[in-house]
Amino acid sequence: MIRYSGFVQTLTVRCTLKPALEQAEALEATVQLFMEGCNYALRVAKERGEFRRFRLHHLVYKDLRAMGLSANLAVQAIARVGRKKGSRAKFYQPTSVAYDQRTLSLRMADETVSLTTVKGRLRIPLKLGNYQRHLLRKAKSVQGGVLTKGPKGKWYIHLTLRVETPEPPGGGGRVVGVDLGQKALATLSAGHRFSGGRLKSVRLRYLQKRAEVRSKLDRPSERTRGLKRLWARLSGREARFVNSALHALTRRIVDLLEPGDILALEHLTGLRGRTSKRGRKGRHLHNLWPYGRLRFLLEYKARLKGVRVVYVDPRHTSRECPRCGHVSKVNRRSQALFRCEACGFQHNADWVASVNIARRALAQGAGSAGPGHGQLALVLGHRLKHLHLPAS
Repeated sequence: MIRYSGFVQTLTVRCTLKPALEQAEALEATVQLFMEGCNYALRVAKERGEFRRFRLHHLVYKDLRAMGLSANLAVQAIARVGRKKGSRAKFYQPTSVAYDQRTLSLRMADETVSLTTVKGRLRIPLKLGNYQRHLLRKAKSVQGGVLTKGPKGKWYIHLTLRVETPEPPGGGGRVVGVDLGQKALATLSAGHRFSGGRLKSVRLRYLQKRAEVRSKLDRPSERTRGLKRLWARLSGREARFVNSALHALTRRIVDLLEPGDILALEHLTGLRGRTSKRGRKGRHLHNLWPYGRLRFLLEYKARLKGVRVVYVDPRHTSRECPRCGHVSKVNRRSQALFRCEACGFQHNADWVASVNIARRALAQGAGSAGPGHGQLALVLGHRLKHLHLPAS
């Protein structure tokens, strides 16, 4: 997760905990008690019709403290219920505990985290990889975190960090356009192309497997507990695979850039509603294709490296000739082929779209930081000669 505030980003990093046996028992008891506190606060909120946090606090705080929750954990339980605002939530499962800066602290000297539990304050070792260690050392502050227990009994802490984003150096960088798709997940105007073939094949395999399980779940005689668990595992595995694949892809793209470069993306909204796909398989892939997630990861990794990100108008990027400027639906001969009917220029259609995206970033002279992330004024002091068009 990532949020922007000026040149500071708020990131969430998951770290594995290595608790001793007594510490694991304390964590388990804390999760159970926090769940009971949340369920009690939710029940009172529904009975009174009061989900506003300040008023709910006065209704349940003393009772939560009497149950054994610390002051700050009681406040976090009330905050979690208050965010529901009378929604369909029936009850909470013992899955997580929310911590703030007063109930959680990090010490990188010995790579441990201190957490408030029902058995007092415990300092628990962390199991860190190089990527996690780099972000934790780079962070300006730790804002809190969420304690969770995995399906195999492992404990994790999702730390919320404030990380300073380097201000991109002005002038001299390249403008690189990126066209996103399914057959080619990403095509760069610099000439690099990243295939989406494996991601597509894996998602289709999960689609077939889930269809088999779904058909059994629809028959009451075969709706076993093990089958329900299998359904949940399949969804989790697919989500983890997609997330891992997108992280790897966006890292490879950002590694091709240098601080001061400008990454140009299409400002796509309502993509699924505007585009129709024929066939069950095509609709499934189109509706589940992670365009938003891909742009999200690409943007935050680029900003961490000092690369500016701009968004341009997506209209006709795959139909406009980058050589003569002629726009026509006929130019896009197929999914892969672009051939201008006016000047005869011919090239890969995805590459043509990425070049047009980069050229629009150059022409507009300013860009948007994207929906929901505020505005970032940019000055693109570059000329069209940064885009090299090969001979047809």
